[in-house]
This record gives sequence, C-alpha cells and structure tokens, in this order.
Amino acid sequence: MRVLFIARYLQREHHRKVEALAAQAGLNIWHVAPCCWRDELRRYRQEAGQPAGYTLRLARPFPTYDIHRYLYWPPDVYAAQARPDIIHLEDEPDSLIACQVVLARRRWAPRAPLVLFTWQNIRRRRRWAVEKLARWVLSQVDFLIAGNSEALEVARAQGYDGPAAVLPQMGLDPEVFAPGDGGRTRQALGLAGFVAGFVGRLTPQKGVDTLLHALARLPDASALIVGNGPMRIELEGLARELGIAGRVRFVPTVPVEEVPAYLHAMDVLVLPSRTTPNWKEQFGHVLIEAMACEVPVLGSDSG
Repeated sequence: MRVLFIARYLQREHHRKVEALAAQAGLNIWHVAPCCWRDELRRYRQEAGQPAGYTLRLARPFPTYDIHRYLYWPPDVYAAQARPDIIHLEDEPDSLIACQVVLARRRWAPRAPLVLFTWQNIRRRRRWAVEKLARWVLSQVDFLIAGNSEALEVARAQGYDGPAAVLPQMGLDPEVFAPGDGGRTRQALGLAGFVAGFVGRLTPQKGVDTLLHALARLPDASALIVGNGPMRIELEGLARELGIAGRVRFVPTVPVEEVPAYLHAMDVLVLPSRTTPNWKEQFGHVLIEAMACEVPVLGSDSG
C-alpha cells in the first residue's frame, strides 16, 4: 500500500515517526516535507538526511511561511509520482496547503482516501472565505484524526460528520529524555536553591510572565527559562522590575538533544500557558519530556 504522507517535519526527531510507519509490513511511504521553514524563533533547514526505508520528497513552501497561507511546489505535492492508495495530511483544514492537497488528489489520485490530522482545538474568529474553505476541505476528508478531543469538537462544529479518532501521536526518545544529574548545569548557570524552569517559545500565550510574578513571591527560589521569542526583552525587563533579575537565568533555544541537561537542573518544570481568543495549548510536549526525565511538572488549564 502506497501512502503519500504530507507533514511539515523538519527536525530529525520528527522523522522517527515516519521511520516507524515505514517499518510496518506492506506500507510504502512517500513523505513530502518542506525543504526549509522560518518562524519567529529561527530559520530551519531540513534535517532528515538519507531516509531509512521510505521515500522522501522535499517541497518548496511559497509565497510565505505562514502556516495558514503557504503552498508547496510542485503543485501536485508529488501525487503524480507516488500514485498513492492513501493520502495522509498533517495540517489544518483552514490552510491553503489543505486546499492544495484536496485539489491535487482530485487531479492525480482521485481514488485515494484522504486522511487529515488536525490539532486545531479552538474556534478562531475568521473571515467568511476562510470559514468556507475549512468547511469545504473537511467535506472532502474521508477520515479525520484529532490530536485531542477539543480538536475533534472543533471539526464537528465546522460540519465534519465522517469517521474520526482522537490520537495525540506524540512521543519522545527515551534514550534522550531520561533521568540525570543537573548539578553541572546548575553550577555553570549559577543556580541555587529551588529551581522552577520553563522550556519553549517566549510568547504572550506561554505565560512566562506569570512564572516571574510567582517567583517574586518566593525569595529562596530561582528560575531557568530556556527558549527564544518576541517577549524575551520584555521578560528580562519584568525580572528587573520585580527585583528578581539575579535569580533568573535566560538561555537561548537549544537543540532538542541538549534540552534534558536543562530539565535535569530544574526542581519543577512549569508550563503556565494561557488561552487567548485565537490560541489554546494543544499538548505541551515539554511536559512529557520533563516527566521522562523524572522532573515534576506544573501546568495550567489551557487546552
């Protein structure tokens, strides 16, 4: 069975899922992924290397890197070459790429069922044209996989009435994320006492300011914040304003294989995400990374 697997995977650890699928007897996987990407944190290049047991085809995203407004080149997303029996798309129904895949199937693989994987767990306010696009895409889907129960509810609210399953599809490498001693990292960063940590994007939705305000009420605690984002300068200023700058350490985004060393230095991992009109926490992958390292976690009720 040929599966055209279209997913925006760039980093090496993401491709392990494709490798696991390809290892299943009888599956011939054609994975379509972007050659590059850019977000508010950094630029990404494809890290897949030589694929193991499956066919990798790189597509060029254009005209933008906005997750809702990008398309792929070539226009057929390699459906003509793959001649798939199933098309699996991991993206949101209100995206242009979802529209492109639906049209590509109609032209080059009309008999292939379309499976859509969605994480969209909040009904965002959007223009009528975008709403109409999402409903049309969902009307073309043969099976829907939702990353959480709220995502399935959102799809149903947009008119999807077909078969579906809730399957987070999130995992990690237990050889990378495992218990360890964080003493050396603490010493290198000058951390002492109880350490509350955060790993992720520094954006308003992630609520790191809440963590800093809490730290200001705990005179014997420190904070370790790992990540980049548009709020970095604002958060550093807030730490100075609260008089806790000496107890807060900011570390830029690190490669995934280096994350455990920082988790080991924490007494608790905090994910104080806050729901906004356009965003809600979908899974919080860093929570299971901390759990695998046997670091206690504290999360909010977002998502």
